[in-house]
Amino acid sequence: MPTTHLVFDVNETLLDLSALDPIFSDIFGDSRSRREWFASLLHWSTVTSLTGRFLDFSDLASRCLDQLAARRGIALTDEQRRRVFDTVATLPPHDDVRPALDRLRAAGFTLTALTNSAQSAVDSQFAHAGLTDMFDHVLSVEAARCYKPHPTAYGVATDALGAPPDALRLIACHDWDVTGALRAGLKAAFVARGDDSINTAGDRPDIVGPDLAAVAERIIAADS
Repeated sequence: MPTTHLVFDVNETLLDLSALDPIFSDIFGDSRSRREWFASLLHWSTVTSLTGRFLDFSDLASRCLDQLAARRGIALTDEQRRRVFDTVATLPPHDDVRPALDRLRAAGFTLTALTNSAQSAVDSQFAHAGLTDMFDHVLSVEAARCYKPHPTAYGVATDALGAPPDALRLIACHDWDVTGALRAGLKAAFVARGDDSINTAGDRPDIVGPDLAAVAERIIAADS
């Protein structure tokens, strides 16, 4: 059946985390440390979901930053920590985001954001990025007390929309998020940003594209 509700991941899919690279390079001497930090954050969000010991995403992010610093033998200053999290709060959208969202809204889809970040954090991010008014719903998984890709996390979106899972399509640049959505009964679309690809251990959605513009056109062709 055609989907009418599009559900977007936020960090990396819509918002550009590479804005953090100069800061991580300055603090840790290597911009690639930003990827290491974010991968650790995703790892620990999964651990907390599986073990039933939920911690706020911002708290996890701070603890993972501390662990990275400890591995590098660095004592973080309050100023360095502030620089990281002030930048997280003011991340810019990728260049393809607004045109693609406008195209999808014009085609009649409802647009929902679903993020592992806390509600207050994503509200601040979207306000700064100018994205709030482009979405019908901006949702955090925090009410579910678990993180994507746990199946319960996707229920935050289905509950808000009052729709069955197969009426929703998740759009993300993370293969783990796409696989989680598919296994929770949603449809999905994968945005292959940069060198992103889908691990063969996961599930491949029917829509894959190199950027959000291409994915938007394929969604319109498939679901309109």
